[in-house]
Amino acid sequence: MFTNKFYSKVYFSTIEKAVQRGWKKTRGRERHHIIPQSLGGSNDKSNLVYLSCREHFLCHWLLVKMTEGEYYHKMVYALMGMRAENKHHDRYHTVFTARVYEKYRIEHAEYHSKLMKSKNLIPWNKGGVDITDDHRENLRNAALTRNIDPVKQAEGQRKRLEKIIGQKRTDDTRKKMSDSHTGKIKGPMKDEHKESLSRSLIGRKKKDGHSTNVANAVLGNISINKDNTEKKVKQDTLQSYLDQGWQLGGKKRKTI
Repeated sequence: MFTNKFYSKVYFSTIEKAVQRGWKKTRGRERHHIIPQSLGGSNDKSNLVYLSCREHFLCHWLLVKMTEGEYYHKMVYALMGMRAENKHHDRYHTVFTARVYEKYRIEHAEYHSKLMKSKNLIPWNKGGVDITDDHRENLRNAALTRNIDPVKQAEGQRKRLEKIIGQKRTDDTRKKMSDSHTGKIKGPMKDEHKESLSRSLIGRKKKDGHSTNVANAVLGNISINKDNTEKKVKQDTLQSYLDQGWQLGGKKRKTI
């Protein structure tokens, strides 16, 4: 597991001194797994020791130096966690720490990106395992049977609308949004997609006033066509489409 004898010697020497010192939990001291959990270490007291913030950072850096292959990338990931801060941590910060973090952060990002692209993975917080068809079916069924609190749902929608309403996008942002859709195939949904959408709506009750909202949404729609493509537009935008060569009425349907 540990390959570099020099760094391993320094690491375990530091740990031995900390064990003999016998520090207890208090502010400015951080609990450390002697054998990291990702390498098989346990939460037993014999595998735990309290270190200063500086010692904790250095020990995780030594673990990176001591390992190779899969173990190495796990230790780099753990070292990245040394930047996380909350009320329970007094992290060790110096220019030296920042340089080490930057070096391994870039390396870790490249490795993680390749790993995620090479496998059909779900998010790390869900276990990072391959998604099977059965798993997808279980996720779909769970979503269908999930009890949704209408009050919380309405509150979430209100907050999202507050963020969106009144937003003004820059010309650069509009161009990026346009470019992101350029070249994408548009057209009728695939039968599999239609079936998936249909199954996802089974058993869901429509909200009160849904039919009224739908009726209001299509109220005043005018059909226009061009090059065998049909579109619905409102009266206030109709003339601009007619100027571009669109014609009134829907596209011609095939007759049997």
